[in-house]
Amino acid sequence: MMNRQVPKPGARLLPAAFLTMAMAGAMTLGGCERWNAQEADAAPVIRAVRTVIVEPVAFNLSGSVTGTIEARAEAELGFRIAGKLIERKVDVGDHVRAGDVLARLDDQDQRNALRTAEADVATAQAEQVQAGNEEARKRELLKSGNTTQVLYDAALLSKRTADAKVVAAQAALQTSRDRIGYTELAADRDGVVTATGPDPGQIVDVGEMVVRVAQPEEREALFNIAEAGVQSAPKDPVIEVALAGAPDITVIGRVREVSPQADPVTRTHAVRIALENPPDALRLGATVTGRLKQPPIPVVELPGTAIFQEAERSFVWVADPKDQTVRRRAVSLRPGHAGGPVVVTDGLAQGDIVVTAGVHSLAEGQRVRLGKQIETAVAS
Repeated sequence: MMNRQVPKPGARLLPAAFLTMAMAGAMTLGGCERWNAQEADAAPVIRAVRTVIVEPVAFNLSGSVTGTIEARAEAELGFRIAGKLIERKVDVGDHVRAGDVLARLDDQDQRNALRTAEADVATAQAEQVQAGNEEARKRELLKSGNTTQVLYDAALLSKRTADAKVVAAQAALQTSRDRIGYTELAADRDGVVTATGPDPGQIVDVGEMVVRVAQPEEREALFNIAEAGVQSAPKDPVIEVALAGAPDITVIGRVREVSPQADPVTRTHAVRIALENPPDALRLGATVTGRLKQPPIPVVELPGTAIFQEAERSFVWVADPKDQTVRRRAVSLRPGHAGGPVVVTDGLAQGDIVVTAGVHSLAEGQRVRLGKQIETAVAS
């Protein structure tokens, strides 16, 4: 028989409805706490950033460099054989025509070699005649049966050997004649002598420069530019070249060639400027100055920390002061900053607010807190 517990007098029973409401309240309270925790985790991170306000200014490359006028085409002429220089007929500034003899070497050794070659040809020809006669006799005797095939074959071989010796001797004779001609240095074009090498009496090597001849019809300006200047130059620049002693004598030119390798001593690049109808006053060797003749370009200078790279392109973060967010924007840079301040040539407008620090920790549309002190970015 089951015993039932009877409530004591004065005890109050907890209604079932009240228990249900208490449990529901506890569950609701626990759910609110979890929802508040998730909301706190999902709250966007607001980062404090440093910024600058963009104010473009005109950037003008007004510096000038000094160079010289040179011929576009010039040749360093030298002998094809070594020897003793006995005569040089021209000096710097002389005008020459194609075919003019400029210098001579002592040709005694070459003439002796020529006489030897002529004697070798005569000897080879005599042997050729003798071997030819011997082959003809043996051929007739072979027909009449008075000699053997072996003897005839030997005579035929001697004849063919003599023929080859004549050919070799004649080739050696032609070489000796050519070397006689190599003792004279002739101009291969019309032009002006701009430099000379060894003086008469000196021994010159094969190919050593004896005379430099330039064609004055096509003149250009040569400047030695530092690497930073080469990198910072605009695309297809227009150069104004002026005579150093008379600045009013000017001519316009364009870059024709930039040396890809810097000089190992001066660390400068040779830049050649093709001139458009240069005046007669700009003679070869004249000292000139050159400067960029370009309209001013509005640019902005930013600290290097404001730039970040993606897919070989440059970007900055531009802040919106209304909703306090940042947006990525592509920009174009002038080369040559090498880790220092950068010059932005395109992509920013006046009044843009650019983030200058912590750019790698930002994301598109992220909320930021702009600092109270906002600097101004201008070109230097």
